[in-house]
Amino acid sequence: MDREKINEYIKDCEIDLIVGGPPCQVFSIFGKRRFINTQGYNPKDDPRNYLVYEYIRVVNVVRPKFFIMENVKGFTSLDNGLFVDEVIKEFNKIGYRNIKYGIFRASDYGVPQHRERMIMIGTRLDLDIELPEVTHGEVETNSIKKFKTVGEAIMDLVNMNEDGIENHVPLKHKPIVQERMSYIKEGQKLNVKDVPEHLLIPTRKDMKHKKITNFSHVYRRLHREECSITLVPGHNAFPVHPTLNRTLTVREAARIQSFPDSHTFTGNRQQQCIQVGNAIPPLMAKAFIEKVKEQLNQHRYFTN
Repeated sequence: MDREKINEYIKDCEIDLIVGGPPCQVFSIFGKRRFINTQGYNPKDDPRNYLVYEYIRVVNVVRPKFFIMENVKGFTSLDNGLFVDEVIKEFNKIGYRNIKYGIFRASDYGVPQHRERMIMIGTRLDLDIELPEVTHGEVETNSIKKFKTVGEAIMDLVNMNEDGIENHVPLKHKPIVQERMSYIKEGQKLNVKDVPEHLLIPTRKDMKHKKITNFSHVYRRLHREECSITLVPGHNAFPVHPTLNRTLTVREAARIQSFPDSHTFTGNRQQQCIQVGNAIPPLMAKAFIEKVKEQLNQHRYFTN
């Protein structure tokens, strides 16, 4: 989107905040030695980094007081930290010299999931960036609530279907898959040693004469009294329900991501799963955005 098109939307208004999560590969063709010593190499020329630099360009065009950039936690360790250093230098060049970033856990902000994300906050204002305080933890205290659990988030949906709530359509697993799932203990992965021989035979025609020796992460059952593992996008990527022999529905996964039931996901199931799995949990995002809002209000008060 060029500058003229952006101005059609913002109409020369002063913008407080831009939030974005530009996709970026968690690996790179350039290693530390090549990055430093290869003459003429520019990370901006790497097509896999394009959207990160496009995000920086949009920030430069709009000139918000703050930006928030979210990404996978591997962003900070990419090329031994050299890539994130280059990104910060690019933000510095366009006037955003006050920047903080780190790896933050969604469960610390009321999300029933131990999901870790990189969050970077920058401002062109002359102030120290403040981060939101942790609100949840392993042990409840006067200021900290106990982690929200999977059970609290989804167990009321057990006897409901899409007639009662949208996006709550269970996958129709094959009987052999359901039987395999019945051997998964709550909060654990499927142990091949616990599975009868007839359940170790693959259902795919090209695998009929082989024996399964390992099951993917999909064969893992969530525990009602714990936080969820990180949800990943994909049609068959969601973990198994704590008590039922099926994977999570889109709605159950959305609850674990902290989406309200009023938020509807559209498209086919695969597209819905990708939307849920790729999202930053709303409650986590809210904590950071509210902190930025608080700092903006303080800045207005002291500068007026």
